Amino acid sequence: MFNRILVIGATGLLGKPVVERLTERGHPVRILTRSPAKAEALFGRSIEYAEGSATNIDDVRAAMAGCDAVHINLTPAAEYTATSHVIEVADGSLGRLGYVSATTLSEELRWFDRVDVKLRTEQLVRESGLPYAIFCPTWVMETLQNFIRGGRWALSVDGKNPPQLHWFAAADFGRMVAASYEDDRALGKRLYVYGPEGVTIGDAMDRFAAACYPEARVIHLKVWQARLLATLIRNTELAEVAELIGYLDTAGEFGEPELANELYGAPTITLDEWFGMERDERGGVAHRPTKGR
Repeated sequence: MFNRILVIGATGLLGKPVVERLTERGHPVRILTRSPAKAEALFGRSIEYAEGSATNIDDVRAAMAGCDAVHINLTPAAEYTATSHVIEVADGSLGRLGYVSATTLSEELRWFDRVDVKLRTEQLVRESGLPYAIFCPTWVMETLQNFIRGGRWALSVDGKNPPQLHWFAAADFGRMVAASYEDDRALGKRLYVYGPEGVTIGDAMDRFAAACYPEARVIHLKVWQARLLATLIRNTELAEVAELIGYLDTAGEFGEPELANELYGAPTITLDEWFGMERDERGGVAHRPTKGR
């Protein structure tokens, strides 16, 4: 067992369940966060908190003091810089470096900025000389909540050739990643995390709304319509979603999940099972409103 695991990006959709599963399994965890007060409200007092930014090397150095493993789960805007800081501070001495990448990566798709960032970050990790494990998850169910607006309507951007994505629950991901910190079989590997069923984003959104927000109307937009609407209303979030969906038309899911499933147990929570869960149940993030709220 590691003396202490530093988690960078702990409050995100895929960071929170990892922290919860690590602490449940008895691993001492420290979190690097800009707001320790907010993080403590989320996780409680059993976890250490280091205040700072992952893109500031002095903050990373202070947070890594006394840690012999680091788990990185950040957005493309910060992950390359943060990972380079961790590697520099470690200076060849770290028991484990864990990094969360993605399944939709290939050299032919480097034109998409997120792909280029993740591939460059993976290269940093592989060339660091540190013991490492790279997790490549596909689409997490918790993202469906992001498309619900006020409980009354939902927006789905549909590509021309939408791929069947193997949705997984964040709770399953947290379980698998936490287990990987207890043995060395993950070292030097890219581990692909696929959920139990393949469903397009549009179909998943329809099913989610029907199960959890039956009064909400799901509006389906084509990519060009979403881009036009984003421009008209000056909505950067919608513009980013449109670009991402457009990218998925040319990408899909790469890699095979068999190794991750063999080592740490395949994700088992289905979309329908996840729809029936209350908020935060089993380490996930908000979906169905808790009764009485």
